[in-house]
Amino acid sequence: MKLKHQASMVVLSAVLMLGGSIAMAPTASAVGSSACRFNSPDVNFKVVTSGARFRSGPGSKYRAKGTLYRGDSFRYFCRTGGLGGFMKSWSYGKILKRTTSGIRPGTRGWVYSKYLD
Repeated sequence: MKLKHQASMVVLSAVLMLGGSIAMAPTASAVGSSACRFNSPDVNFKVVTSGARFRSGPGSKYRAKGTLYRGDSFRYFCRTGGLGGFMKSWSYGKILKRTTSGIRPGTRGWVYSKYLD
């Protein structure tokens, strides 16, 4: 009986540890500032186009969190890119005020840099 109890405790412990690690793991589609290559002091930008996708990662393959429109405010933290320059990169930051499409202030994400000014 004691052996059966110990075996069940080992199985229970393994299940709890595995479940905890799955629950704590970040989503595969969400990419934060770890993808940045160039950091900057926080700078506020306005969106200069209508229909810019606000994404969970730096690229069109990432899930869109919403759409940004001309005049929406974006606080820039950093960007991807290299020798291609600012215009060929993605910018990571957060929304400053509720956007035209309803994205809440403080929401962090990515936008294609050429859509910011």
